Amino acid sequence: MSCPYYVDFTRDCIKTYPAIIQYKDFSSCESEGYQKCLVYAILKSDFRCQYLDTCLNMFPEDIPDFFKLLNENQAIYDFVTKPTYQYCLSKQNYQHCVRYKIKEDGKEPSPGLTPDGQNVNIKDSIFNQKITFEQVP
Repeated sequence: MSCPYYVDFTRDCIKTYPAIIQYKDFSSCESEGYQKCLVYAILKSDFRCQYLDTCLNMFPEDIPDFFKLLNENQAIYDFVTKPTYQYCLSKQNYQHCVRYKIKEDGKEPSPGLTPDGQNVNIKDSIFNQKITFEQVP
C-alpha cells in the first residue's frame, strides 16, 4: 500500500511543501512507511497551527538529504515530529509554543528555536546526524 498523497506520481504533498522535491528517494511513499511521514501526518491532520508552514521553513532547504535523514535517523525524526505533534497539530497546545508566541508579537523567531524554547544548531545537528543544543547564557 502506498501513501494516498502519492497519487499517479503527482505527489500532492509537493504542492504543499515544494522543498520536498529535493528529496531524491520516494520509496517510503510507495510502502507502508508512508504512515511515519511527517508531511502525511500534517496533510491528514484536522488542525494545523496558522504558523506551521512558515515554521517548517526553519529547516535548511540547501541540505537535500534532510528528509532522508529524517526518515533514517531516529534522533532527527523524534526532534522534528515530537514538537510538531505536541504543538503544531494540537488544537489544545499550539498557543503554548514559544515560536507561536514570538510570531504573535510580530517578530520572527530564530531558525534554531524549538517550540519548547531550546536553541538548536540545525545544520550542524543534521551534518553530525545528532541533535546538539546550544548553551544559552
